Amino acid sequence: MANGTGTLKSIVDDLLAGRKHIRILEAGCGSMSHFKYDKDAYLVGIDISQEQLDKNPMLNEKILGDVQNGSLPTSHFDLIICWDVLEHLTRPELALKNFAKSANDGGLILLASPNVLTVRGLLTKLTPHWVHVLYYRHVVGFREAGTPGNYPFRSYHRFGMSPPAIKRFAKKNGLSVEVCRYTSWDHPENRYPLFRVVWTLINKLVNALSLGKIGTDEQKGFQIILRKQPGQGRVFR
Repeated sequence: MANGTGTLKSIVDDLLAGRKHIRILEAGCGSMSHFKYDKDAYLVGIDISQEQLDKNPMLNEKILGDVQNGSLPTSHFDLIICWDVLEHLTRPELALKNFAKSANDGGLILLASPNVLTVRGLLTKLTPHWVHVLYYRHVVGFREAGTPGNYPFRSYHRFGMSPPAIKRFAKKNGLSVEVCRYTSWDHPENRYPLFRVVWTLINKLVNALSLGKIGTDEQKGFQIILRKQPGQGRVFR
């Protein structure tokens, strides 16, 4: 497994070195792409929103569909990217099976998502959607939060999409874990010194009591790159 140092794009480029005219699927692409690609790359996007697809200028091909059960070509893509989507799916394991089927031999599947196995992730999972909307409106300051087409979108944070569960899926289905790393970012409420101190103590306490199974805010996001091994993954479990 690679150590995951460097920018994610440079890591992907290294893992795909030697491939020309790569075919890329952005799963749940929305209106934008996360990377800039070489001009000879062929970029396909799938999303449940035609409006979002229409706003994405980088796509060569657009598929209106659900990544959990949408029809994707078999053994076709060199790179599949699913960024901040898994947490919003009711059956994300179906999406993983779809991706594994659609990646070609040696192809990569890049997954980026918040980590449910953190204090923040568990709070997000266990609180209702209206709480998330209030947070974005009154703490973040985004007054349009929760209105049609605006975040926060409903989140489910299935435990099956935690990093350990994804690794288990990979092992069962002929996928190697090339990179697994955690990410962090700041939150608006952290500008309050007292909150930051209390929140840090809560994180450390829960982390200690769970024997490290529940991570701190330093692990609140993850990026995993899987590679499909030649001749593997014909039946996905």
